[in-house]
This record gives sequence, C-alpha cells and structure tokens, in this order.
Amino acid sequence: MEIFELILHTKGDENCLRNVIRYPISGNEVLFKGFGVNPYDSEAALLQFQKASNFWNNDGKTPVYHDVLSFTRETAPTAEKAMELTQLIFEPLLVDHMALIGIHQKKRGDSDFHSHTVFSPTNFRNGAMLYADNTTIFPLAQRVADITGQICLLIIKPEDRFKDDYRRKFYPHFDE
Repeated sequence: MEIFELILHTKGDENCLRNVIRYPISGNEVLFKGFGVNPYDSEAALLQFQKASNFWNNDGKTPVYHDVLSFTRETAPTAEKAMELTQLIFEPLLVDHMALIGIHQKKRGDSDFHSHTVFSPTNFRNGAMLYADNTTIFPLAQRVADITGQICLLIIKPEDRFKDDYRRKFYPHFDE
C-alpha cells in the first residue's frame, strides 16, 4: 500500500516556511528537482515562493503544502523510479505551481524510498489559490492509486497535534 501524507502548514510563519522548504533539499535526499524555483538554494527558493505570493496579494494565506509519498519496494525499487512517480502524480500542479521534490532513502514500513514535495498554493500564472480540500487532495490520492496500481492510504495531518489524523483509502481504477 502506498502512503500519501499531507502535512498542513496553513498557520506557518516565515520560520516554518523556511524549514519546510529546506527539508526536501537539506542534504538527506538522494535526488531532488525544482519546478519554477532554485533547487540548489533553499533561501532562494523561499524568496521565490514569497515573491509569487506577494505579487498576487496572497500574503497571509497558506504559504506552502508539504506532501510525503511513501512507495512500496515493488512500486519504487529505486530513487529514480520514486522521482518519476512523484512527478507523474503531481504533474497537474507542477504546471502552475512552484515546487521542490526531494527523494529520501529511508525505510518506512514497506518503503525504501519516499518523496517530500513542497509546493506553493499560489498559481504563479493567475494568482488563484489552491486549497487543501477534497477537490484538490482526493484527486491526488486517487492519482497515486491509479498510477501505482496500489491502494493509497491518504493521511492528512492537522496542525493541531491534539486532533486525530484524517485517513482514507483510495483504490486503483483499472481499465477494462
């Protein structure tokens, strides 16, 4: 089973944003890529996220989304395969949203590789905001299931650590 975690940072300040953007490319990754941002310098990437948000008057709104995808060993036996799958899953967002993807090699359940994707909820082309609601997150979880052919467990981690995680399974749609 693939695991797709969304970690909400809707109330994050600049320090939180800095840490979240730094994490995928902090030196623990085996592969990384940037989409519309500098993947070699987390401070430059932070500035790019902020500039897009400022330009579209989205200051004070959700600054970043952080997703973790843990792939089974059979689905992503290599870091390259984990990167390929992550890009394919997030492809609809990577067209209009700045993002960083880092692939980490660490055992997590039945997974050797997992990806950290941080992306700006501000559409850099038109300023529209992307919200972590069912219309955004559920289709991404379904894409995980459909692309990998495996059940996907979606876990949404609330900012209030005293609240329970939201969990839901998504099953692959197989063409007949």
